[in-house]
Amino acid sequence: SPDEDFGILLGALKQYEQRARELSEANNGKKLPKILMAVTGKGPQRDEYMKEINRLQAKWHWVRCISLWLEAEDYPKFLGSADLGVSLHSSSSGRDLPMKVVDMFGCGLPVCALNFECLPELVKDGRNGLVFNNSEELFKQFELLLTSFPSSERLDALRTSLYHATRSLEVSQSSSNEQWCSWDENWNRRLKPIILRGIRV
Repeated sequence: SPDEDFGILLGALKQYEQRARELSEANNGKKLPKILMAVTGKGPQRDEYMKEINRLQAKWHWVRCISLWLEAEDYPKFLGSADLGVSLHSSSSGRDLPMKVVDMFGCGLPVCALNFECLPELVKDGRNGLVFNNSEELFKQFELLLTSFPSSERLDALRTSLYHATRSLEVSQSSSNEQWCSWDENWNRRLKPIILRGIRV
């Protein structure tokens, strides 16, 4: 969509392909896995970008990218079977949060998300996901999270954070460094007291 810059993902995948090839040829024990990137949705720019991807990946050995349209009941199953999610949503208003990230978190899927004004309300960089500003940063996050996959400590740490998000957390209301918590916990902490106070009045 106009709120998503697929070119950032394309640039990151190009760099990943090159780096994975270099590590394979160096044969020094450090390696990156082959990845299958699935692009979901029916955005107007999808066909244009997929045409470019198909041209490039004809020569790629480490990256494959496909395009999918999923029925609503299949979407959570698909997310639950993935290893890492990517959100390219940037919000033309700067004020609407990407619901796809909420879906990913709900399925326990760590995410790399494009930075914009209100994203920190949802993605806590380094705790429940990673935040990037350009294709170079996204590529570096791929390398960080996928090196030595499936034994990636950083990826496992993000998964663990999402898994334990439903645990009760003691959070100071005055703390500027708020803890990551579940939707239910956030509701109970922030909105429930306001609503109950309004009812008593």
